[in-house]
Amino acid sequence: MNNVDELINRTPLSLVLQHYGLPQPQNSTGEYRLKCVFNESCSDSQYGNLTVKQDVAKQIYCHSCEVRGNLLTLIHGLENHRPPEGGRLRGQEFKHAVAKLKQINGEVTTSTEPRPYKTRQEMQQERRAYESKPLPDSPRSGRSPDRASPDPSSEPAESTPPIKLVNIPLARHDKEAARAIADLANDLIVDVAQMSPDAAQYVRKRPWMTPELMQKWGVGWIPGNGRSLFRKNYFVYTHRNERGDIVSYSGRDLTFEKKWDDWIKSGKPEGKKPGKHRYVTGYHRGLELYGGHATRLQEPWVKDSLNRYGLVIVEGMNDVLRMECLQVAAVGLGSNKVTAEQLDKLIRYTRTLANNQALLLPDCDEEGEAGFKDLLWKLCEAKVCVRLAWSSQTHPNRQPESLNQSEWQAMTSGLQIPTAYFG
Repeated sequence: MNNVDELINRTPLSLVLQHYGLPQPQNSTGEYRLKCVFNESCSDSQYGNLTVKQDVAKQIYCHSCEVRGNLLTLIHGLENHRPPEGGRLRGQEFKHAVAKLKQINGEVTTSTEPRPYKTRQEMQQERRAYESKPLPDSPRSGRSPDRASPDPSSEPAESTPPIKLVNIPLARHDKEAARAIADLANDLIVDVAQMSPDAAQYVRKRPWMTPELMQKWGVGWIPGNGRSLFRKNYFVYTHRNERGDIVSYSGRDLTFEKKWDDWIKSGKPEGKKPGKHRYVTGYHRGLELYGGHATRLQEPWVKDSLNRYGLVIVEGMNDVLRMECLQVAAVGLGSNKVTAEQLDKLIRYTRTLANNQALLLPDCDEEGEAGFKDLLWKLCEAKVCVRLAWSSQTHPNRQPESLNQSEWQAMTSGLQIPTAYFG
């Protein structure tokens, strides 16, 4: 057994959880579940829990994004909030995780102490031994993932360019289950008379959500006997990449409010927090902007809106749809927090399409404003001219989807587009 395996074996999971301020397991054996540390979107899935086996190997597996590994992989996720590049720890990522695990165990070395691996050759031998081990089997499929085994004679993995995450269009996806729902939008019901009572009520509360709008955006209710992913009580949204290809669907749980109230009343038990939306497994929500597909530019009013208001940035899908009804071109983060990939797109869109102007329209609550304050700062650092349309001081507890035409006109009547950005 090499030194890394020995280090993992003798490190109790409770020690790692304690280091990161996470709840301790009730037992020292069996499985422990926590919120996925690799993909934020997993928290919106009913399969989003990350399982850690508290045995010697400390195997981990996320039932939503399907990241698997061991205690080092878990530490990498807790430190970086993303999966390892290429699916497993290699090179610098591997070394950093090992160093962190040693720190957690109190084995931090100083410059006066002997190095645990004195030569480069010894470091390479240890890393190759670790990388040549098979990944833990998926508890869902019972077989090892289809990945090529590393060549022990190859150069160190740190010389390999990092693999960039992308969302593969469902029609060309490597998984048959994903390809099977590529045309799911064709099955969506947009007539409230044919929807379930919950779905019909959801739409009637939003009178601007017309059948024409829903059909255009691939939004609607899926019948109970529909595709397996959304066969329960979901209202479905279609997600596209920048080119307009369908890369995912999301289902809005129509019983979420009741589940949320029940969760609050039960004392907010760990691992039981209900998710509002469910996405296709493997979809990286933080790579896309809802409404950010280039085909929208074919509509003349979109260009007019970009020239008049700049790029309007909101949180959710309904916010984008409501703004379209007001002839306002908006894009949604799918969250109150922007990712690095989304930020890059926002900066590029504002510079190339919106005269370097952005207008923020957050949810007027504590969480919404906290996330958009960070976005405001980052856009200003990029020298984008940013303005705030409203706040909780002017419109407490409001969301963009609740705006009507007169309110929007009053809000923007004195809005002047500056001729140059600041910074």
